[in-house]
Amino acid sequence: MKREVKSSIVLTELESKIQKVLVEYCDFYNSQDGINEDQFLELRITGGWVRDKLLGIESNDIDIAINHLTGEDFASNLHDYLKEHNPELHLKAIHTIKKNPEKSKHLETCTTKLFGIDIDFVNLRSEEYTDSSRVPIIKFGSPLDDALRRDATLNSLFFNLNKNTIEDFTGKGMDDLKNGVLRTPLEPLQTFLDDPLRVLRLIRFASRFDFLVEAETLAAMKNSELKKALTSKISRERVDIELQKIFTSRNPSYGLQLMNYAELFPSIFDSRELLKEGIKGLEDEVDIATQHIGKQVAVATTIFPIFRNIVETELARDSKFSQLLTTIGQSHDFLNTFWLSIILFPFRGLNESRGQKVPVVKQLMRFGLKSKKSDIDIVGAVTTEYVTSRDVLEKMLDDPHSVKRSELGLYLRKFPGFSSVNILFNCIIDITRPYIESGLPTLHPNPLIPDELLRKASVRSLVKETITKYELLLNAVDAQGLSEAHKIRPIVDGTTLSKTFDRKPGPWIKLVTDEIIVWQLDNPSKSNEECLAYVTEILPKYVK
Repeated sequence: MKREVKSSIVLTELESKIQKVLVEYCDFYNSQDGINEDQFLELRITGGWVRDKLLGIESNDIDIAINHLTGEDFASNLHDYLKEHNPELHLKAIHTIKKNPEKSKHLETCTTKLFGIDIDFVNLRSEEYTDSSRVPIIKFGSPLDDALRRDATLNSLFFNLNKNTIEDFTGKGMDDLKNGVLRTPLEPLQTFLDDPLRVLRLIRFASRFDFLVEAETLAAMKNSELKKALTSKISRERVDIELQKIFTSRNPSYGLQLMNYAELFPSIFDSRELLKEGIKGLEDEVDIATQHIGKQVAVATTIFPIFRNIVETELARDSKFSQLLTTIGQSHDFLNTFWLSIILFPFRGLNESRGQKVPVVKQLMRFGLKSKKSDIDIVGAVTTEYVTSRDVLEKMLDDPHSVKRSELGLYLRKFPGFSSVNILFNCIIDITRPYIESGLPTLHPNPLIPDELLRKASVRSLVKETITKYELLLNAVDAQGLSEAHKIRPIVDGTTLSKTFDRKPGPWIKLVTDEIIVWQLDNPSKSNEECLAYVTEILPKYVK
């Protein structure tokens, strides 16, 4: 898939100023007595900045590799030089980031600011891996060593600041960038075994840029040894970070298709191991749910691009569903929780067998991804309520205008602040359900849905029919003034209830307050006095 790629890098005014300062310092350093030509300093901007600039994407993520000094030594020497020769620019803060293997920080880097831009300095290096860890042994290396250790050829391109040139030491980076191809600089399987996180990183780049993964590299992603390494060598937090970047990328469906093709989900959600004793008596159900992730993702990622195409091309921009999709698309947290809800849908209704019977979905996120509590709560609520409140939703979808305002409001209050995620989730599940058993064409991972499937009449008809039902529901929510139902508070609080009825606080207050919310939803214009009159009628049910 050809890409428009620039043949040279044009620096912004700010970048040119940074280059000028750094090259002037290199010239000063190289002119010192005792510095031989083979010790001359040479600086290269590496990684994503080079790739993005060539693609016409501006970037402030500047990582600079140094050929003969550590990042800390270089930044310290630069500080001294600027203090003497350019005091207005001298670096006021140099921050060294020490190696921290537990947080996947493999080497020491030094960060400082020039013209307000953060710049990371680190030496060119080579890496040597062991079988038990993705944390390599770091050594000084050549530019070629440094290029070959990277995750993809198109990320191994350098911009030589001293020579003002692009350098492609693998010999494949520019061509792969132009052709939209992802491949590893070295043999892919060994590259992935050295650091299994590279598999998810490549998938992330594929879903961000719509790049194809080269055949040998794609085949290596399916290796069983790699899947074991992905479970044992990578921290759960790092997996969660990469997944979030895939879910919030330009084309998350494609990223998920790649993960599904490589059968990575059982390694990411290693349910038996993660849930340990908590699934006693549920082993068979958990195993079945894990096996169903693949089919669930396959159908959902085929449907979603068709669904989005219809929303974007056939719905008015001011339609409620278009607005809902825009709202979710603008929220990192909403995109992340939506896709996790889709992936973990097969575990709905399964509860851990110990203690308070926590939903298995929550445990998988807590231990499998180390997700933050707010994400766990959202995905837990969306998948759990699909089981416990689905009949209420179906009633509202059948005829939203026949539903009492309190029914609609109470349903929405189950998803405080994230009802849009729940609506989109249920809509996609409704569309995918008919195809879970009958299936859709099995797709080889590709950023584009084949036109014959994108235009398939039966699929588009179901998508449009389902969207229409949810559009009517969203219109009803708006007409009833319930778009922020979760913010509604009882017009009579517990303190007032206790004083008015001369009773000590107790469990009765919550029970009565719950009734007040229902009454309030059905009587939005009535007063506090009318509410207290209503409480007088129902109070005998809760106190004696």
